[in-house]
Amino acid sequence: MSKTYKTELHCHSSAVSTCGRITPERLAELYVAAGYTTVVLTDHFSPVTFSPEHYGGARDWRSMAEYFLSGYRRLAAAAAGQLHVLLGAEVRFDQHSGTDYLVYGLTEETLLEGFDGVFSDNAATLSDRVHAVGALLFQAHPFRDGMKVTSPAVLDGVEVFNGNPSHDSRNEIATFYADFYHLLPSSGSDLHRENAACGINGGILTEEPVKTNEELLSVLRERRYTLIRN
Repeated sequence: MSKTYKTELHCHSSAVSTCGRITPERLAELYVAAGYTTVVLTDHFSPVTFSPEHYGGARDWRSMAEYFLSGYRRLAAAAAGQLHVLLGAEVRFDQHSGTDYLVYGLTEETLLEGFDGVFSDNAATLSDRVHAVGALLFQAHPFRDGMKVTSPAVLDGVEVFNGNPSHDSRNEIATFYADFYHLLPSSGSDLHRENAACGINGGILTEEPVKTNEELLSVLRERRYTLIRN
């Protein structure tokens, strides 16, 4: 069977990501038009997300988590019947940490109950949290300027294709690194805005549609996918 089902693994919405410029509703339209079956929304999940300039809600964990979930819920509602929408996150501990982590397999419940205090974590403790809820941890664009490469011992995978044209993510080096350490490879458009220079150009192809977290995690762990690298 040919691999025809497309899943996006890295994109952002203006509802949550401070650098996002596309509403969840418009994201749904764009990915449907591009022929995707599934979108994993990986809005930024960092102290900047909850800065006073961007977030005016209460500072307790549940309120902050509910705010983060708002983009995912809006995208799921807009895409109903057209796209499968899964919850992900791009985690950064602080503005200058130089590490961004993509988490796959999140649910609303695990986010609300298992990630309180995550911004005080390091790579090892974040890895423990992620694996405790059965999810997977990838480092995003590890060879982009300003990034710090994380020990492969705490990672499940590495983003080997990042399609954001605003940065040189050195995808070839990331591919070599993932192969050398036998890490799972991923691909994502890292879509933030809609203009002539930015587009939907990443993700994975699978033989069956990815409809649930369980299916996504199984596909990734078993390497039953092909990378989209447009």
